[in-house]
Amino acid sequence: MKRRDFIHNFSHAVAAGAILPNFNYLEASKKYALLENTVDPGKILIVLNLNGGNDGLNMITPMDQYANLDKVRPHVIIPEKKLIQLGKNDLAFHPEFKDMKVLFDEKRLKIIQNVGYPTPDFSHFRSSDIWQSASDSNQFITSGWLGRLAEHEHPAFPESYPNSKYPDPLAIELGYSNSLLLTGATTFPGFIPGSPENINNIVNEFDSSYPNTYAGDKLNYVQIIAKQSNLYSSVVRDAYRKGNHAVQFPNDELGGQFYRMSRLIRGGLNTRIYHATIGGFDTHDYQVDQDDHAKGPHAKQLKIVNDSIAALMKCLDQTKDSDRIMLVTYSEFGRRIASRSSGGTDHGTAFPMMIFGNNLNANVLGKNPKIDPKITWEDNLDAEFDFRQIYASVIEQWLGGDNSALKDVFNKAYIQVGLTKAYADDDQDGVLDREDKCLNTPLGAMVDTNGCEVFSLAPDTFSVVATSTSCIGQKTGTILINSINKKYSYSVSIGDTKAGILNISNNFSQKIENLAVGSYSITIRVDGISNFERKYEIKIGEPQALNASTSVDSLTESLKINLKGAENYFINLNGAKTETIDSRINLPLQKGLNTLRITTSKDCQGAYYEDIFLSEETNIFPNPTSGPVKVFIRGMDSQAEITINSIIGTTSYQATHIIPFSRIVDLDLTSLVAGIYLVKINGDTVRSTCKLIKY
Repeated sequence: MKRRDFIHNFSHAVAAGAILPNFNYLEASKKYALLENTVDPGKILIVLNLNGGNDGLNMITPMDQYANLDKVRPHVIIPEKKLIQLGKNDLAFHPEFKDMKVLFDEKRLKIIQNVGYPTPDFSHFRSSDIWQSASDSNQFITSGWLGRLAEHEHPAFPESYPNSKYPDPLAIELGYSNSLLLTGATTFPGFIPGSPENINNIVNEFDSSYPNTYAGDKLNYVQIIAKQSNLYSSVVRDAYRKGNHAVQFPNDELGGQFYRMSRLIRGGLNTRIYHATIGGFDTHDYQVDQDDHAKGPHAKQLKIVNDSIAALMKCLDQTKDSDRIMLVTYSEFGRRIASRSSGGTDHGTAFPMMIFGNNLNANVLGKNPKIDPKITWEDNLDAEFDFRQIYASVIEQWLGGDNSALKDVFNKAYIQVGLTKAYADDDQDGVLDREDKCLNTPLGAMVDTNGCEVFSLAPDTFSVVATSTSCIGQKTGTILINSINKKYSYSVSIGDTKAGILNISNNFSQKIENLAVGSYSITIRVDGISNFERKYEIKIGEPQALNASTSVDSLTESLKINLKGAENYFINLNGAKTETIDSRINLPLQKGLNTLRITTSKDCQGAYYEDIFLSEETNIFPNPTSGPVKVFIRGMDSQAEITINSIIGTTSYQATHIIPFSRIVDLDLTSLVAGIYLVKINGDTVRSTCKLIKY
């Protein structure tokens, strides 16, 4: 058995000691003294698991989406008049969050909207593992993010713990089993005291020597853990007894966990991290009472959370220990947007996280989720923040972790959010308040490194395009400039020469004409705004060569012309002139010879010429013939030349014939030898060749 596997199995039988790292500020010269030991009081992180998948939309309701929510979750939505309005960000609390409203008003509660992770998993067990391990949804990691954080700073654990610098367990599981959250890669830095009032030594004291063998190594490890557990049990029991107080906590599982935690903190135990859990949030059915949606199983769980956190804060306020805590809530996922007819909700994705403490940057972070009234039961909320952004922010901003710690815990970088006052960014411009010289810049404004607004325009404000080409030696090119932002007036320059304006007088559109082939530097400046300009490089090129093709439609006696390469075309067909910008055009043909000429407005594109002959219809019958034939010639021609050639090209007959009123010319070809002949008929409107068989 590997040592890692052995530790995992043994952890269920004995409680392991706790570890929390010794961090530095990002400023290398400044120690983060509160985490250097467990002899002195220091900052405390409390992590509360709302197990089962909490319905964030009913816990913290986006009121600007209430009408749409009423349509898509009618079976669970809470009446608007019963919700507790926050007055900020159009949000409202569940009716059971009365004390949370007080903490929110006191700026001791921070709400982070729409927290989740990419490609979410809807399994309770798998998603819980993802949240506690901080893995990607396609990764399977058997350690927790706080466990890895502990091992990063304390590689000698558990052999050297407790010691004079770390006499107290630095992490405590308030439930009765170890969680993945506090599981390290090779150790279990989570101490499980159970009931501190009655805690006893796990085993009698013993101090044996074991051989340097595989079995001896395991037995020695058991001895280390047993001794460590006995020592931790003693200090936990003593602190619990010293921390007795009269504050009333809810008489339920979470209330009991927080009660024990409050006594340990007040009793002087300098544990740095606590993990608590409350279940009951898997509300597929009967989430609310159908007669009153403000009541029901979900409301009951939220009241427990409200009452337990309020009691903890009240208790720690008495000793000013509340200045030392940060309490972070999480769940494995939220619930679906649409409700079920059974009065519940299915597994969802993103949800709001809550963070409590006296040193928070307590502004609401994130946008209200958008609710489409046409959603289906499969639709979910989009995540605005990755939960690992929150974890990374806790590690650096509260626990003092550096880049090395963050890399060890997450193996990748996550953009942090401002959780504490030291990392506050109230105007959300990306510059921390402590470095921001302009604290009230408008939301979304571009700012400089001092946090002061820098004038800017959207990238697509201006459209600058060459709309016409030019021939070499000519100046027929044009550039068209438009602005979609009509709040300002603009000046336009080509190179150093002013070339135009964009304002209301020309509807913010300027055409620059008479440009030769070449490259042009266009500069647009905003009138009255210094140090702002937008530059464009535009090229005026030569036009393409004129490209034309034609085809004759004999049935309609028309000419189909396809055109390419120019902005407009000039067509001369038999003296009739047509101008068009179309790339396809049909024109009527006359019988006989048609003369076509196509040009453009630019001589350098060239010209197209073609002669098209549209012949009148002819026919020869009978065919084959023994000699006499009749030649039918349609149209108005008075005469036509008829030539008969053998198949090898020898002329056998040629004569000009007057065409009678009947339009039929009689020929006697009896003298021709049998064979195949080509009969050509030419006139003013006739050009025809027919094949004739003589037998």
